[in-house]
Amino acid sequence: MPDDRQRIVDLVEAGKLFIGPWHTQAETFAVSGESMINNLVYGIEYADQLGGSSYISYLPDSFGHPTDFPKIFNGLNIENLSIRRGMGDKHNVPTEFWWESNDGSKIMTNVLIDGYHWAVEPYFEGTLLTENIRPECTTNDMTSLELAAHKAPTKNFLLPLGADQTPAFGNFYGLLEKYNQESELYEFVETTYDEFFAKVREEAGDSLPTYKGELLCPQYSRIHKSINSVRYDVKQLHDKVERLMTYTVQPLMAIADKVGLPYERGLLKEIWNLLSRAQTHSVCTNTDETNERIYVRLKEAYDLALTAQAFIARKLAVSSECGANSTPMVVANTLPTKRTFSDRFKIYTKNEDFKLSCEGKELPYSIVGKTRPYGGVIRADESLHDEEKYYFVTEVELTLEMNGFSYMTIEVDDSCLGSNVTLAQVESANRIENDDYAISLERGQITIENRKTGVVYQDAIRFSNDSDAGDNYDHSPMENDWTLDLDLNNTLVSVEKTAATQTLTAKGKWLLPANMEERAARVVSAEMPFEFSLSLNNASEVIGVHIEVDNQSLNHRLRMVVDSQVASEFSYAGTQFSEIARDVNPAEVNTWKEDGWLEEPTTTEPLLNTVALKEEGKFTAVFAHGCKEYQIVGDEFDKIAITLFRACGHFGLPDLSRRPGRASGTPNKITPTPDSQLLKRLSFDLAIVTGADYNSNQVRRQYVEFATETVFYHEQKLCRAGEYNISFFDTNPLSQAIPSNFSLMEVEDTDAVFSTLTKAKDGNGFILRMYNVEEQAIDAGKVNSTHGYQVSEVTNLLEQSQGEVKPELRQGELRSTRII
Repeated sequence: MPDDRQRIVDLVEAGKLFIGPWHTQAETFAVSGESMINNLVYGIEYADQLGGSSYISYLPDSFGHPTDFPKIFNGLNIENLSIRRGMGDKHNVPTEFWWESNDGSKIMTNVLIDGYHWAVEPYFEGTLLTENIRPECTTNDMTSLELAAHKAPTKNFLLPLGADQTPAFGNFYGLLEKYNQESELYEFVETTYDEFFAKVREEAGDSLPTYKGELLCPQYSRIHKSINSVRYDVKQLHDKVERLMTYTVQPLMAIADKVGLPYERGLLKEIWNLLSRAQTHSVCTNTDETNERIYVRLKEAYDLALTAQAFIARKLAVSSECGANSTPMVVANTLPTKRTFSDRFKIYTKNEDFKLSCEGKELPYSIVGKTRPYGGVIRADESLHDEEKYYFVTEVELTLEMNGFSYMTIEVDDSCLGSNVTLAQVESANRIENDDYAISLERGQITIENRKTGVVYQDAIRFSNDSDAGDNYDHSPMENDWTLDLDLNNTLVSVEKTAATQTLTAKGKWLLPANMEERAARVVSAEMPFEFSLSLNNASEVIGVHIEVDNQSLNHRLRMVVDSQVASEFSYAGTQFSEIARDVNPAEVNTWKEDGWLEEPTTTEPLLNTVALKEEGKFTAVFAHGCKEYQIVGDEFDKIAITLFRACGHFGLPDLSRRPGRASGTPNKITPTPDSQLLKRLSFDLAIVTGADYNSNQVRRQYVEFATETVFYHEQKLCRAGEYNISFFDTNPLSQAIPSNFSLMEVEDTDAVFSTLTKAKDGNGFILRMYNVEEQAIDAGKVNSTHGYQVSEVTNLLEQSQGEVKPELRQGELRSTRII
């Protein structure tokens, strides 16, 4: 409430109310590192406007915690963390310990071992010492109070008295005195988190044990690992906004700022805040009603980000000089390194034929498709249309070489025909190839040959369909489940070839049970039309995967299964700024029930960006846009199963096979979620890369290219709708002349991975963020710029100076540098 602003400021300044550092309680495994950073940066900024931010990260309900948290928090001057979920006895740490990232960053961590709310009711009803409240976890035969005391490394432990939407109780101090009089074992003292962490440091300090890794264990609190695959449509859009902001809009805005288009920090803040408000700690989803609101926020964030990208590119295009018969098309490379890449662009011309050139040099291109729409006022009777207002839209494929952080202007001249124009060929064939791979589809099976390693992957990709009797929190197979192995038999197969790319496409229909009743009866009556494509690009070592399905079945899960031929003990999954090794078959999978755990420690794992299986001389990695879950399957744990989506119909169900006991969410109410059945068309974009020697940085850099969409804008007057809605309105050029081709700077001589580029908040240069995934130091590289830009200093994530730049990135280091 705006009217309460001064009251809030007064309470914060008096130390009676603590706010920040988070803008919203974070989702921790399905959001990118840049999303987390902006959630915290803007949370601290907003809290500082209201009296001052807390620098204790309080995450009482997030479903586990990633290995990169210490390095992220240290970069924001946060030294203390309080959490609830994810720690188990397997971690061999008490409720207070040092948590360390792979770069050496440390944070003191407190675990609310039995949650943040169990004591509220007994405390305020006066029965805290007599009711003997016990944890849901039955590993230990202790009360919740005894467990908290037993797990603490010092004589002090926390008794939290908060719960969701809990009002203030007026009898707190009277009850505090009562319990101190009644108890001979405990002394109850009102405290703050600041005071508590200071006390632990004083009493234990460096003697506390150190833990390295992630916290994703469901022994004492539910983790809901398979929540990552529910409402794929929401997660797909969320992933799209993150990638667009991180790899495209922010760097593009920085490039344009240098040539005279002012950097719009307020717009970026608005988009990041919308995104943060869509990142519920239940993996960006909830009930249908809440999901609708989340989707609206994401759609608004996406529209703003896409419009910003289009406006900047258009402004560059209208401000660039072109020949008399030409119109300008601007293409931007928003990554820091020089790249050669192939992509597809839409060209708008009055005449059918045209020539493309840049700086006087003609560019060869392939024509992929062509339409002839009408650009005038549309009438029901097309015979009334003005023939002069028809125009051509031609989809072309170009291979371009571009400098880092750059744009180029391509002139489109439709007064003549280009001298090096080819047509895409569509054949009734079943094989594609380039220098890296040969891929074929025969008898319903995909075969992939890596031409550089000689490894042949027979039956390399399949699809698996099973039931989902679970809810929006957890996948749960029905009793007597029936798993269907789906192949590519009886499909219509075609191949499209251009000068730079080849694509193999299979179209068909899978027959599935319409619901769980049909699955139990082994009946299939529902058709799922699908289209499956594999693409090879001469400029990339990555195999593109595109899938479209029309889902008409209830309560099921669809997975793509990739055979790596690597029998594995661990999978290697990308995190926000590093990589985590996860046991593919942990012992507790077989003993969790008798050990009293709250839910099955399923090997269904969160997928943020990449997952790989590797051995000496061979690896397979999979990338995904928006698919947030994987599992390593197969008798030898050699197959990567990516959950494309799962369909379920309830928010919280009791007594699931993988999660016994109460329903999660609202245990006193079962809420239907029909929208979570995803009865609609869905599309998926993934990628596969295989090779001999696995390098974490190289694989992550390949992911970043896969995650980055090429910026382009063709300025023309033929179609006011154009590629974007913003094309309907006229735009003036910049007041000053700008170069038609421009590079801000390049990063050279490093294997470090690009995170993002922004303009510094104080206006003094740019902030470039890179990181090292490897467990060893690497060269930090250098910045090369014709404009004299150099690295001046290292900053933290708040852009505060951290001193001079060192020539190496430490293992796991996340580094922000100021470029001036």
